[in-house]
Amino acid sequence: MADIIDEANELEQLQINATLSLRKKETMTFIGRCHYCESALLNGHFCDSDCRDDFEKERKLKPQRRAA
Repeated sequence: MADIIDEANELEQLQINATLSLRKKETMTFIGRCHYCESALLNGHFCDSDCRDDFEKERKLKPQRRAA
């Protein structure tokens, strides 16, 4: 017989799975260049972690800029 902790863990996992299934899945297409600085690439989406981080920062700030 499952105890209350096991039941709580199962409920928590169900909630996590439900929330994750509602997330918008964003996919990036390989375009042969960095999505941030446009340097040529053989694979991947960014030339380095700095470009990736800067791209993410700009993407998160874009909705805020529209409102201002």
